[in-house]
Amino acid sequence: NKDCNMLRSQNAEGWMKGDSGVERLRRRFLDALVLGERTLASAVVSDARQQGISAARIYLDVFAPSQVKIGDLWQEGTINSAQEHLATSITLDMMDALNDEMEPRKTLGFRAVVTSVEGDFHVVGARMVADFLGMDGWDVDFLSNPTPVNDLIEFVRQRPADIVVLSSTLREFLPNAKTAAEALHVLEPSPKVLIGGSAVYTTDLDVHSLGCDGIGRDALEALTEARRLVGLTEQKLPLEDHLTAMGRRIKSIRTTHGMTQQELANA
Repeated sequence: NKDCNMLRSQNAEGWMKGDSGVERLRRRFLDALVLGERTLASAVVSDARQQGISAARIYLDVFAPSQVKIGDLWQEGTINSAQEHLATSITLDMMDALNDEMEPRKTLGFRAVVTSVEGDFHVVGARMVADFLGMDGWDVDFLSNPTPVNDLIEFVRQRPADIVVLSSTLREFLPNAKTAAEALHVLEPSPKVLIGGSAVYTTDLDVHSLGCDGIGRDALEALTEARRLVGLTEQKLPLEDHLTAMGRRIKSIRTTHGMTQQELANA
């Protein structure tokens, strides 16, 4: 949570360009991914932590750009699919290790579902958003594989969420994001829908044409936008949105304590 609060007040891109130490860490981490050396990747993360670099900064300035470069190398034919898959597996393992270091944090009382859109098997970006939300105190259901729209709708119907984050790396799957967003908004209660991923910020398509409520171009922006959409920021919301957010939070806390509406009213 402290990591995320710190990042909100500074520019991560400026850090990345101006900090040669982080640049060296990123190059070393990328080398480890290309070589498929999990031990070397782990050593880079350990070095970063010993230097006092926050987990959130490692995500944004080391993991994310390295993973993008791995995708570029695959498209260029420099590495093959097996090497790309191994690199992704290593990055996910390093994210697991960082999560294990996190101290328990107080829940905000909001639930998020995070998944790649149907058909898109690139999950690292979605996982980063899920982890940033978790750092911030959200209850997060991360679906580790792309989820068919019908299954996603049924899942959210059974486990109501305040926000659903959809990730799309490839433009060809954006229509699936639109289908999911439209179906999610029909639910009662209806969650806010946030879209992210490289397919979104590399196109001129208006996010609202996808039926989504907001956009996050990276994990930090997705977190900031998610907080805004549920009323956690200081920005003023319309009364209807404020009351809706308040109602969702009350319901989340009530269900966490296993209380019925009548039991809450009696209390």
